[in-house]
Amino acid sequence: MMRRLLAIMLSSVVVIGSLWTMSLRADPPTGNEERIDGSQLTPLMRMKLEKSKAILEGLTLEDYDKVASNARSLRLLSTESGWNVIQTREYADQSRDFQRATDLVVESAEEQDIHRATMGYVAMTVRCVECHSYMRKHREELIKLPRE
Repeated sequence: MMRRLLAIMLSSVVVIGSLWTMSLRADPPTGNEERIDGSQLTPLMRMKLEKSKAILEGLTLEDYDKVASNARSLRLLSTESGWNVIQTREYADQSRDFQRATDLVVESAEEQDIHRATMGYVAMTVRCVECHSYMRKHREELIKLPRE
């Protein structure tokens, strides 16, 4: 029963991860994009994607150190100035929720609780998808906002 639950959770993570990867193109242009397969992806987004993939790999291998270190890196990335592409309450809330999810992944990995770490990863990924959806929905008005 537990193996089946884990398989379902990991399958969900893969599906959400795929959706997240597709949503990476949603960020407003910053002028420093690189072309990858015809889409534009900022260096920060590339790092986020790589760290997220590494967490998924760590979860599937039950490599708790890999999970924790990459979740810590994502948490740290979320404090970089390049992360805060817009200054709205919704965006700030999305970022805080993402940070809480990364904290849960780190804490769970340190406790070697694979199920809780997996659920934290799912929560983290959902945050990404929701934020990118927000960015796409408000793309026109967000691009026009002044950047500091």
